Amino acid sequence: MTLDRINTPVTRLAVAQGVAYAGRGAAMTALIWRLYELSGSSWWVSGAMLAVFGVSTVLSPWSGHLGDRHDRRQVVLVSALIAAAGFALCVPLSLLGWLTPIVMVMIAAASTQGALSAAVQGAIPNLVDDDELGNANSLAGAWKSAGFMLGPGVGGLLLAVIGPAGVFAASSVALVGAAALVWRLEGRFRTASTADHAGSKMDGYRMLLRDPWMRLLTISWALVMAGIGPVIVAEVVLAKQFAVGSTGYGLIAVFWDGGGVVGALLGRGLSRRAERPAVVGGLVAIAAGLATVGLTPVFWPVLAGMAVAGLFDAFGVVAAQNIIQRRTPDHVRSRVSAALDAVVLGTMSLSFALGAPLVEWVGAQGVYLLSAAICLVGAMLLLPTLGGVPDIPRRARGFARAVGGSPRSASRALRGVVERRSPGRPAEKRAAAQRQSERRPG
Repeated sequence: MTLDRINTPVTRLAVAQGVAYAGRGAAMTALIWRLYELSGSSWWVSGAMLAVFGVSTVLSPWSGHLGDRHDRRQVVLVSALIAAAGFALCVPLSLLGWLTPIVMVMIAAASTQGALSAAVQGAIPNLVDDDELGNANSLAGAWKSAGFMLGPGVGGLLLAVIGPAGVFAASSVALVGAAALVWRLEGRFRTASTADHAGSKMDGYRMLLRDPWMRLLTISWALVMAGIGPVIVAEVVLAKQFAVGSTGYGLIAVFWDGGGVVGALLGRGLSRRAERPAVVGGLVAIAAGLATVGLTPVFWPVLAGMAVAGLFDAFGVVAAQNIIQRRTPDHVRSRVSAALDAVVLGTMSLSFALGAPLVEWVGAQGVYLLSAAICLVGAMLLLPTLGGVPDIPRRARGFARAVGGSPRSASRALRGVVERRSPGRPAEKRAAAQRQSERRPG
């Protein structure tokens, strides 16, 4: 399958995910602005972000299981329509100025994003050949970053024109558009049989713990996202500090995600050898961008720093996603994706509680400098992976039996996604290892 044509399943899934993220981002921008406008308190913003992302984290085991148990196309479709209904309900609530009900509805609407994203990530490897996996993830990453960019950016620009209620309405329309893109979409969205869909909702977490490389990546990314949460709270305060209003606030997100679009597209050319350095180097570059924001006395370097950080964030994510998808069997892939998102986003949601006190303690720019330092620590944690990605251990191979696959099919699936530490291993030894594994009793 070629990805050059627009009307392919991968392209339409990628565009649908990007449009969904755009709608959600615009709605979140309207929520943050409306809360700060009515309350004048960053504590309201911190509390709302903690609630929105916290509930999504709690629901992640079920979100990931939906993508492994049901038709992934239908999961994307239903998730988008539920979010559209929630954003539409926020329109009258915003006009009435009812803060608590708005937050509650946004919690429900935003919690569908995890199921949508996990379903897309689980489906992509089944829609392309292995040699096109990097291109497919790059395409999905580019549209996702574009959605992140257009959502808060357009949302911030529209705030001055149609107000928060109008932005909520536009977000609802965007989610309906995302659903339309996957309506009647054809393609093979999974390779596992119906029996392989069994297993626990927690199997994604178990896979993250038992795979040595994914375990280390999860720890690193969780730490980094703990520093990003307070940054999101500080953005609106930073815009006030530089007196750039809602337009400047929107541009902060636009430049981060604009850089993300470029970074995701650059990821299409990544070789397997370059994937691990891209993950580590990306965190170092993010730290440099955030430090620029924290040190500048004027506003325009804020946008430059955010663009650099966004570019290398997306570049590193594409590289990591390629490795993760090769190491994960299809019948648990959505659960692994949801589990990873839950851990890193859950850590970020908890860090929202620190956003307001940190802003008051070290100021908005001080929060950016603190986040830059945390990114460097995250990069240091991943330095051992530059020497090679560890093999999946034996206990992780046996784990596939517990999630519904037969011993022989599980062995084949796990062997097929492992990236060997020693690519030059003699063919005879590889063949002998394969024969020995297939003789192992099930």
